Amino acid sequence: MANILHFEFRRCFSGKKLYFTLCLGLVLICGHIITSVLPLSKWLDAWQGDYFLTPHSAYGHWIGMDSATVWPTLLYILFPFLSAIPFSDTAFWDFNSGYCIQIFSRSSKRKYLAAKAFIIFLVGFTFAALVLLLDFIGTAAFLPLVTPEATTNLYNINNRTLFPELYYNFPFVYTLLYIFLDALLLGAWNCLVLMTSVFLHDRLQALLAPFLAYLLIYFVLNWLGLDKFSLFALFLPYQPANDVSLVTVIFYCIALPVLSFALYFLRRNASDEL
Repeated sequence: MANILHFEFRRCFSGKKLYFTLCLGLVLICGHIITSVLPLSKWLDAWQGDYFLTPHSAYGHWIGMDSATVWPTLLYILFPFLSAIPFSDTAFWDFNSGYCIQIFSRSSKRKYLAAKAFIIFLVGFTFAALVLLLDFIGTAAFLPLVTPEATTNLYNINNRTLFPELYYNFPFVYTLLYIFLDALLLGAWNCLVLMTSVFLHDRLQALLAPFLAYLLIYFVLNWLGLDKFSLFALFLPYQPANDVSLVTVIFYCIALPVLSFALYFLRRNASDEL
């Protein structure tokens, strides 16, 4: 198992598509910091010595909490598409090109399927974690880490959102926790390509289907007034939807990978390839 896992890991993380996707993520980060964070930093001197004013905080203006600009919407809408680019299409290509036969000569089919699923999850997890951490670090380089105050009404977090006490008492822990949850959710959603690679007959269709499903689910649930169940609303740390439940987050993190891998494993393991 270790050999095939190492092979798939090296195959993904040494590929040009991964670094191309990371560069696209960096472009979004730079756009956010240049247009949204830097203009706020020039006002920092105005707050010095005034105890009745609070300066702009990195906890409220990194891309996950910046509800006033287009950058978080753009990033979180594109997250499932960008995370699928580096490696997800290989779930389709390996079988439909016959490449998997060469792999099965070195390892069992079951080990290959498990390794493929794990790496696809890991790519989504790593991409989300890196992009969000880099943006938070970049924002903190220009804005102070001032603890948010609920009484200022500058933040969306309230008693109808997840972890309000944690945000206002330990904002750094909240930020890291939400980045971790976002990474888990994106990794879980990335696993949908395992299922689409089995049922669709085109490499591009298999790659785009999870992204299109992500958009469709968001628009339908938003139209029905059930946006608290959409992955897009769960993704955003500033939590645009009220009454989001941690159970919904756990459901996405567990149900999506398990269902996708089960269908992928049953169909691929029963296929005619060796």
